[in-house]
Amino acid sequence: METLITDLEKQLTDQRLELATSIKNTEESLMRTKEGFLKVEGALEIINIIKTRLAAESKESEVVEEVVGTS
Repeated sequence: METLITDLEKQLTDQRLELATSIKNTEESLMRTKEGFLKVEGALEIINIIKTRLAAESKESEVVEEVVGTS
C-alpha cells in the first residue's frame, strides 16, 4: 500500500511540474501575442491618423482651388 501511495505521489508531483511548465510557457506565448496585437493596433492607429490628415489636406486644397477659381 505504501508503494502505491508513493508512486501516486510521484506521479502527481511530476504532473504538477509538467502543468506548471505548461502554464509558464502558455503565459509567455500569450504575452508575445499581446505585444504583437498591440503593435498592429498601433500601426492601424497611425494609418488612420495619416488618412485623416490626407483627407483634411485634400479638403483644404479643394477649398483653395475653389477660391482661386472664383477670383
